[in-house]
Amino acid sequence: MDLKENFRTNFKEIIEKTGFSGKNFSILVACSGGADSLALLYLLHEIKKDFGFTLAAAYVNHRLRNEADDEAEFVDKICQELEITCFSLEFEPDFWASDKKNIEERARLKRYELLFYLVKSNKFSMLATAHHLDDQVETVLMRIFDRGTGLKGLSGIKSINPGCDFLSNTENDSFFVIRPMLNIAKQEISAFMNGRQFLSDPSNYYEKYRRNYYRHKILPALDTLLPGIPYKENIARLAENADRESEIMRELMDDFWQNLTAENAENTIFIPRNTIKSKSYDFWLTAFSYLFSSTVFVTSGVHRSPSTKTLHDIVDFITKTDPGNANYNPFVLERTKEGVGIRSLG
Repeated sequence: MDLKENFRTNFKEIIEKTGFSGKNFSILVACSGGADSLALLYLLHEIKKDFGFTLAAAYVNHRLRNEADDEAEFVDKICQELEITCFSLEFEPDFWASDKKNIEERARLKRYELLFYLVKSNKFSMLATAHHLDDQVETVLMRIFDRGTGLKGLSGIKSINPGCDFLSNTENDSFFVIRPMLNIAKQEISAFMNGRQFLSDPSNYYEKYRRNYYRHKILPALDTLLPGIPYKENIARLAENADRESEIMRELMDDFWQNLTAENAENTIFIPRNTIKSKSYDFWLTAFSYLFSSTVFVTSGVHRSPSTKTLHDIVDFITKTDPGNANYNPFVLERTKEGVGIRSLG
């Protein structure tokens, strides 16, 4: 299956899962002007008439490099050639004034904030990002080696996320973040973009950024050490399997916590002492891990994944019987002899 056919198949599956099949809808592409995001823009442009959607692009100026204005003009020029609308977004002038620590994460969160605002204000059905197979592999390996992740972490990047996974407003169920190139390798994208103009961000080669280290050191080493073994596809399959099983576990855990929801008390859970004693320590570690990512009880936006230490602290807290209180954002726990009350702040 060639890249275009693979992309079309991926996109068709996504549209069917989101419920937009056969409907008019709109897609905003997050476009940096690099090879990956332009490939996504070109591929979507080729199939938009077949699927009946309108297309637009958005460039985000992070105010980190002097070339950003030229890059915005380049993306706008491509969009003019494709006859699609191009939006230009930018960070506030003083965004980096305080410090530039944890640049990657701060930039990612702010970038999505701007893009989501644009999606909401213009009523786009979907935000499309150019994550591909190599991104998936890097993500899963980083979570294994750097964090010792669990089942949810092994799920990696999802091909579809509803808006409510990121923002608290219930209206956000109406849009999705989609990644139709998630099973397409970087090498295939590079071949597709051969002969086309695109931008190259020099920061993508700075190995001080952890992802770049994996991209330029770890993956090439695996290519050399595992010749002929489709390890990227195997890791992607691992992520798919973990995601499926994690979703089943999430549903079971949501039901478990829902059954403990206190009557006539919104966002409040009560665990009777006999229930605490009837479950194993490992059960509670897992249960609280899923509680933090539950859309039933956490509605304040991006869901946090607590550290293993935090989970152990929580389970240690609930297994004691003397009165006490503890805060584990976004939850407040109150312990009595009768059990433990849990109140969500978000």
